[in-house]
Amino acid sequence: MNQRLQALDVFRGLTVALMILVNNPGSWAHIHPPLRHASWHGLTPTDLVFPFFLFIVGVAVSLGFSNRLSRGASTPDLVQKILWRSVIIFSLGLFLNGFPFGLLGPKSLAEVFSHLRIWGVLQRIAICYLMVGLTVVFITSLRGRLVAFASWLLFYELLMRWPLVTGWGAGSFALEDNFVRFLDLKTLTEAHLYNVRGVAFDPEGLLSTFPASATTMLGFFMGEFLRQPLALKNRLAKLVPAGFLLAGVGLNLGLLEPVNKQLWTISYVVLTGGLAVLVLCFCILLIDGRGWRRGVRPAVIFGRNPLVVFVGSGIVARLLYLIKLSGPDGIQISLKAILFRDIFVPLAGPVNGSFLYAATFVGLWLVFLWWMDCKDIYIKI
Repeated sequence: MNQRLQALDVFRGLTVALMILVNNPGSWAHIHPPLRHASWHGLTPTDLVFPFFLFIVGVAVSLGFSNRLSRGASTPDLVQKILWRSVIIFSLGLFLNGFPFGLLGPKSLAEVFSHLRIWGVLQRIAICYLMVGLTVVFITSLRGRLVAFASWLLFYELLMRWPLVTGWGAGSFALEDNFVRFLDLKTLTEAHLYNVRGVAFDPEGLLSTFPASATTMLGFFMGEFLRQPLALKNRLAKLVPAGFLLAGVGLNLGLLEPVNKQLWTISYVVLTGGLAVLVLCFCILLIDGRGWRRGVRPAVIFGRNPLVVFVGSGIVARLLYLIKLSGPDGIQISLKAILFRDIFVPLAGPVNGSFLYAATFVGLWLVFLWWMDCKDIYIKI
């Protein structure tokens, strides 16, 4: 693996590890503030995880497609790969949303499917990959790709701001009456949506997938630039100012449109895109520029099997919650709650114990992924 790809693996691995960390606290009631999502508007370190991953997907599309084309892949070959990979990733997301399909609980299979959440993290990744992949296959000019990128943002902005439906949208970015929520309620109904503070709303909804795809396209543009034959110094001299510029523009756009992950607003796209450029530049500087290898292998290992750890950790986390044991008082409590209460709280207290639980969860997955890496086992689709 060349150095440039290893820098990307480090960035991907750090992002995946942080994703697992923030998704698996010992208790959702006891979390350090930086490890929480913003309640609605705003930005925390946790709100950087998903856009960073989509940005990395875009970089990987550029590098991966160029490798396939150099090996003689045709347009139909690429389209088939894009469609097949998107279907698999989307299906894995649906599987996680429904798992364990009533096997460990009172719900019947029919009840599970009647309330199955359709959208989700993997589903969004699948659709963003599909949109960006097909766009770059069929639109080969930079101008055309920039037009596609801008059109996704414009389409989102118009629907969010035009008074198309009485009582909805028209520039509202509130939880209750934004157009993202309206569209999902009309197409999927409340039964198939996520719940945010008692309101049926999906943070990975249909309309907000358009600006999320723009985040992925920013990563693709980054990957295209990385493929240019430039010296490291010249490469960073162009990328670092661009990252600061994007982040600055995003902050200023936040004065006109709130920075909001759950709506994936345009200010959020630009701000997180700029920060992603800067973090990847930092990884490139350390690995390519300074030849730093000490301590990066855990990140590389997480970056080489991201789908395994995301799906696997989701299954394990659900099992730890769904497996119930009876306490001395006869009340059933989940295995996760028992582990947190009896091991981690006595060690570090509720808040630090919650973090220690999550860190232990990440550490155990690192051990498993390390074993896979030593055996050259990589699950790719």
